[in-house]
Amino acid sequence: MSDPSDEALLAAHLRGDPGAFGHLVARHERRIYGLCLRILGNREDAEDATQEAFLAALRKAATFRQAAAFTTWLYRVAVNAATDQARRRGRARLAPLDPEDVGLAADPGGDPGELVATAVTVQAALAQVPEEFRVAVVLCDLYRVPYAEAAQILEVPVGTVKSRVFRGRLALAERLGGQPGAPDDSPARPTLRVVGGAGTESLSRASEPTEPDRPNQE
Repeated sequence: MSDPSDEALLAAHLRGDPGAFGHLVARHERRIYGLCLRILGNREDAEDATQEAFLAALRKAATFRQAAAFTTWLYRVAVNAATDQARRRGRARLAPLDPEDVGLAADPGGDPGELVATAVTVQAALAQVPEEFRVAVVLCDLYRVPYAEAAQILEVPVGTVKSRVFRGRLALAERLGGQPGAPDDSPARPTLRVVGGAGTESLSRASEPTEPDRPNQE
């Protein structure tokens, strides 16, 4: 028998099933923590934001409408929790990542030590990218959320998401010391992806190529 969908579990929770929401937490906790970690750059803050995200999801469970996937809704709650946490303390506090926190995969067969080193370098650079651009890059490049879905998560137009990703890639390339160098002057996206988990199918598609920023998109 297949596992119930996220939406079915949430409906069961709203009907009074005492274990349904805990199942949702177990299914999505690792990815939500990873998202918060990459936005905040600090393990302690990411843990706090993850807890806040699931508490907020629990409080707001009755507001979920199936016009969007549950994962899209949960990511919106998590992004809000992480950005609220960042604003409460005023800036990103970068701390070294532990190997178990990397949660990123490079090419199959790649050297694990190189993977950790690369992930730490990317995380250090990400922490210096302005928040709204950093969140867009994390969603679309590391988590491979399509632009239309990221627009729902961030509650902005698709054009604004593309603009933020483009600007974020430029800022990330600058901080990594790389050169955009592509023929169309579009900076390359990070070569890492987030390791997937159960219940994340709608988040695994690669985002389409970004378009250059246009002044009227913000």
